[in-house]
Amino acid sequence: MPAIANASLDSPMIRRLMRKMLGLTDRRPLPHYAKQRFDTWFHQHNGSKGRQRGEIILWDDTFVRYHEPHIGVAAVKVLEALAFNVSLVKNRKCCGRPAFSQGNLDAAREMGRHNLDLIRSASSDAPILFLEPSCYSMFVEDYRELKLPDTGDIARRCHLFEQFVDELLEREPNALRFNESPGHVAIHAHCHAKSLVKTGFMPRLAARLPGRTAALLDTGCCGMAGAFGALEKKYDLSVQVAAPLVQQANAQPPGTVVIASGTSCRHQLEHLTSVHPKHMAELLADALA
Repeated sequence: MPAIANASLDSPMIRRLMRKMLGLTDRRPLPHYAKQRFDTWFHQHNGSKGRQRGEIILWDDTFVRYHEPHIGVAAVKVLEALAFNVSLVKNRKCCGRPAFSQGNLDAAREMGRHNLDLIRSASSDAPILFLEPSCYSMFVEDYRELKLPDTGDIARRCHLFEQFVDELLEREPNALRFNESPGHVAIHAHCHAKSLVKTGFMPRLAARLPGRTAALLDTGCCGMAGAFGALEKKYDLSVQVAAPLVQQANAQPPGTVVIASGTSCRHQLEHLTSVHPKHMAELLADALA
């Protein structure tokens, strides 16, 4: 019942109760639930099979599934335009990032074991693409830190969505056709992405769109860091950490598209600026010819 849930999230009285009982600040809007879950849309989606590039697995993280299904829809559109058969991991659990970041390692380990077992039991050895860098980090780094067995083979199949598409287009520049449109793209890279990969592929991918220029913003952490910025006792610090990002986002020329692949980063930008940030998947899907 997303309408009822969203009305509750917007209720000043309920937000005050949440501040007193849960420590969640009422100075920050909480993300709304979508009318239709992404996995529900996906199972109703009539994506034809038998495409020449075979299967690819899309990890639909919690925010894509429940809050931002349009990002998952955009990713499917791009991947199908690349002639992939897209599938989801059935019965998957949360990657465990929230539990891991709060020190609840037993819960994170249980979720990780469940997810890895599901992927191992599938007959496919298809690449696994992640829209949320925090989830990608769990699979390629933190499951190993949790000493979950045999994580290496699955970690080698994991890719950030943007990096996978950029590498494919590097080999096959004509695999996707984009509309020409003048404009500028400013990209804020997620901390987990910056810690694991060289993020130069992000502006390179955006600049593949005819007529666009692209630049990677010189920013640090957005200050949100999952639930950190939603806590009343951390809110002021969260806003202070975000100041360089806010300043750079507000300084962009009119019409600039701001890209932020992390859901926390988009949440922070939407709250503190007039910018409406997009995921790279949306930018690519909107530009498809």
